[in-house]
Amino acid sequence: CTATLAWGVNLPAHAVIIKGTQIYDPSKGRWAELSPLDVQQMLGRAGRPQYDSEGEGIIMTAHSELQYYLSLMNLQLPVESQLIKTLPDHLNAEVVLGTVQTITEAVDWLSYSFLYVRMLQNPELYGIFEPEKTMKEDPTLKRRRLDLAHTAACILEKSHLIRYDRKSGALQPTPMGRIASQFYLSHSSMALYSRQLRPNMTDI
Repeated sequence: CTATLAWGVNLPAHAVIIKGTQIYDPSKGRWAELSPLDVQQMLGRAGRPQYDSEGEGIIMTAHSELQYYLSLMNLQLPVESQLIKTLPDHLNAEVVLGTVQTITEAVDWLSYSFLYVRMLQNPELYGIFEPEKTMKEDPTLKRRRLDLAHTAACILEKSHLIRYDRKSGALQPTPMGRIASQFYLSHSSMALYSRQLRPNMTDI
């Protein structure tokens, strides 16, 4: 079974065999493990209730990955937030909508995220060192949220997507920021366009 087949076609089966768990990731330039969602989606094809009373799933992988897949099948791996990777883009969308107008509001906005829930549960994974000391001094992790919001705002300002007044903490969208939000363009793409586009350019 392949990931493309599992996601794209309604194909129930009695047994599913995953022959190898590594795929080539062009963005990383190396082989990487299949994502847990892909593995579960593929194995979910086996033993569909309307067609079968039971199903079999077989995973062929390296011995070093055995414990990982046993944990995955026993649902022992916690779901972690991926928001930090794309925080600037999400913050830009909130600034454009007008729901976040200051850095203080951005800090409060982060407190309603799944990221905040997981930071409280697993602080070391999210860059909080000496978690016991930090949690004692700052139980709501306000300093860490401020650091994340400030960093994201600085990235957006550098990409010309927002105007960030460090004295007042005000965040204002720019025309480019509005375009990025409306068309779901990343801040890195907008920064590239900003560097390359010139007023005297033609269509060719």
